Amino acid sequence: MAAMSTTLLRILAQRRPASLLSQEAPRQEELEAVLRAAAGAKYDERPTGWRAVVTTRPSAPLLAAAMAGLASVPNLTGPVPRLKGKKIRVLAAYRGSLSWASRGGAAIAIVFRHHPELEESKKVQRGEVSAARGVLEAAFYAQGWATIWSQREPYDREILRSFYDLDEHEEVLGWLFVGRAAPDSVPSRAINLPPRDLGISYI
Repeated sequence: MAAMSTTLLRILAQRRPASLLSQEAPRQEELEAVLRAAAGAKYDERPTGWRAVVTTRPSAPLLAAAMAGLASVPNLTGPVPRLKGKKIRVLAAYRGSLSWASRGGAAIAIVFRHHPELEESKKVQRGEVSAARGVLEAAFYAQGWATIWSQREPYDREILRSFYDLDEHEEVLGWLFVGRAAPDSVPSRAINLPPRDLGISYI
């Protein structure tokens, strides 16, 4: 086995989940390099099947507002007026979405695009695109970044579709949050830990 592939396997074997991410994000050049690598080589004319939309910490309130069913970011700096009914629920949804959207340094929305002209079914095409998540997580980890994958239901689907400028053939599969692992969220070192038990059999 080539030395490079052995090194990559060793790095992947040492990975550990992070429950908290720092606010640091990859530089734009590094981020785009990982995304393009995950898209793979253009060996034929088949469409990629997905695109990525990145929001960073400064734009997290915009994403949170869209997830909460708001067309704009609410003003929470001044006194909050007495609210009732739906307005209270929307404000609560925004606060929860803001905490969610602010994780890590960047949030990458994986947007699946169905191509009806292809012979594969929509389910098969979606499954192929879903595999990009694992490739992205491995690539970011190999570069020293930690990730958290999230799927979240928006308060209003149409507002979220407008936020991401989705057409009739597109949908958001989920969000990959990227940052450094917060110091106390993972073991300091995993290199000396035993491998996780895994059942492997052959037929």
